Amino acid sequence: MSAETVDVIIVGCGPVGAITANYLGQDGVRTLIIDRELYAHTQPRAFSCDDETQRNFQSAGMVDELAVSLYHCPRMDYIDGQRNVLASAVFKGLDFGHGHTALAFFSQPQLEGVLRQGLRRFPHVELRMGHEVESFTQDAGGVTVHMTERLTGRKRTVRAQYLLGCDGSHSSIREMLQIPMKGTSYGVPWITITATTPTPEPIYTYYVCDPERPGFATRGALNEIRMDLLLRGNERTEVVEKKEVVERIIGSFMDPSLVTIVRAAVFTFHSKVAQRWRAGRVFLLGDAAHLMPPFLGQGMCSGIRDAVNLTWKLALAVKGTAGDELLDTYERERRPHAVNMINATVKMGQIFLSRSKFVAALRNKVMQWIWRNPKTRPLLRDWKVKQPIVLTHGFMAGGKHKKGLSGGTYFPQPTVGLAGGSRAALDTLFSNRFAVLCMADTAEPVRRSAEALARDLNGVLLRVLPAARAHEAHNGDVVDEGGQLSAWFSLHQADTAVVRPDRFVYGASLGGEIDQLRAQLREFIQPLPSERIEEAPMPSRMSSIA
Repeated sequence: MSAETVDVIIVGCGPVGAITANYLGQDGVRTLIIDRELYAHTQPRAFSCDDETQRNFQSAGMVDELAVSLYHCPRMDYIDGQRNVLASAVFKGLDFGHGHTALAFFSQPQLEGVLRQGLRRFPHVELRMGHEVESFTQDAGGVTVHMTERLTGRKRTVRAQYLLGCDGSHSSIREMLQIPMKGTSYGVPWITITATTPTPEPIYTYYVCDPERPGFATRGALNEIRMDLLLRGNERTEVVEKKEVVERIIGSFMDPSLVTIVRAAVFTFHSKVAQRWRAGRVFLLGDAAHLMPPFLGQGMCSGIRDAVNLTWKLALAVKGTAGDELLDTYERERRPHAVNMINATVKMGQIFLSRSKFVAALRNKVMQWIWRNPKTRPLLRDWKVKQPIVLTHGFMAGGKHKKGLSGGTYFPQPTVGLAGGSRAALDTLFSNRFAVLCMADTAEPVRRSAEALARDLNGVLLRVLPAARAHEAHNGDVVDEGGQLSAWFSLHQADTAVVRPDRFVYGASLGGEIDQLRAQLREFIQPLPSERIEEAPMPSRMSSIA
């Protein structure tokens, strides 16, 4: 009996595996997701996402479904042991260029439900629960996966071009590949508490700078509250998980009689990275590839970055327009950022979650000084500690990012005007493909080259008009109402930009330099003869902005 055949097999259907399957589904890739669990998880674990991750939800086509249940954090207060506010990060109104709020909280069971529901859009994507991978082999043409249905013991064999391990920190795929995780495990115990309240009040988000019990406490989505706090030396797991002890901890922040405890569990954390993220046709994503402390809430966000980086490259490989040279850029691009994020998280934990009374007192004094000084206050108030994400090496003009150049940086997502007077978030016009953007006054020979490049990439071509010329807009034009796009092109001294499907910039050019970009791109991506250029479509009703 011949093996069943698909393009990609994903092992694990947590948030990373589920959104990976949604991306592949949008790209028309035949995908099978295997999850050993019989039912979806109901435990609230991950709970925060930044503006970039919300933009990645948007790329999966489900931002509207998720928006109704996201809690958009207006501000976060740093407080001491007496609950005095030392400083605040004011997120409301912050714009880092992604078109979404700087910090939001969600309920993981609800998030996973939305992501799994999204899979139903694609007849070529299938989720099989209760199946476990027993072994796999790979050769030059693909991967053969042997699995067992847990309830019946039935054996199945599936053949795919690629296999993705999205199966978490104890990844069976990583273990079968015998790839070690390198880093540090921390034995210091923490308690995580999730509870619900009858109403959305009280509203608070605290970074607790108390050496007696440092941690994080916040209002969350769907009337939830979430607390992750360090345990004291004399507190044992079996004692802390008792209801009366949990209620006493909650009582430090609000009336415990107002809450219903959903979950209380003790955990430790790790900062580890897999030695390699690719073995032939097998890739590791999310916690299977990297584990990081929870202090910056970047664990799930980093896994979704893996998914959005790899999936469009896989789609091109499946279609035969790209090969190993492009796929090799996945780890080259993602590993440095994951390592930097882990290191930054560890350092932040050492500073803000110190148990030393001396260090805590000094830190709090410094924080108060920064907050009271008008010149330094924006560092905390405007969340200047957040560093922009830049790809240092990989699929970009020249192969590496150079200071001051656009290659490897995120392209901004403003709201733009369209022909007929409607408005939309810019990403909705890309359809998860390459985009080539030209300024309105770009010379005709350059525009023709841009059209050819968009055709090579099976992408969309956009002409950027200033607000004063909105009346000229036709299909394929965007009106730069707020001036963000014109400012970007001016900063980079360019008239044309090539944006990847994951919204990172491949490169920008001025005049005839676009032909150099086209030649470099052809080293990685070969156009299919049947593919043709498309102007940016009008956005759907769901994605348009009134």
